[in-house]
Amino acid sequence: MRLMDVRTDATTVCGIERHTFRCSACAHTAQRLMLNRVRIPITNLPVVSKAPVIDVQNGRPAAQSAWAKSIEKVNSKQADLKQRAAATTDWGSVVEKLSTALKQQAGAARAEALERAVEKIRGRQTGLPVRMADSEFDRVWYGQRPD
Repeated sequence: MRLMDVRTDATTVCGIERHTFRCSACAHTAQRLMLNRVRIPITNLPVVSKAPVIDVQNGRPAAQSAWAKSIEKVNSKQADLKQRAAATTDWGSVVEKLSTALKQQAGAARAEALERAVEKIRGRQTGLPVRMADSEFDRVWYGQRPD
């Protein structure tokens, strides 16, 4: 059998085609329905809104199957994860602000420690005897004797 005609069914979304085959020996024809997934991607399928299934005997919504419950649970978790991802904190800016504040505190602590050390040394110097003049220090240091 040879493929003679292909007609795309435009009324369906799934990409159903009608293929017409003809036998070359006896001229017998046959038609087959084929599914062609290449033409319409699955991501572009229309969204079907969920209407609750009503139980005819009770007049109340019927219980969901385990499969429907698990699909609903997965969808809700994915939506929750997307929402969390959108609301996440920018840790880079937080770390940068924190490191800047810590550097300022460390600089202030160093300045305070240096100030305390200088005051301590100044306090010790007040108890020392009167300092020699520079010329006398040079004379003592270099071993020069007065003329």
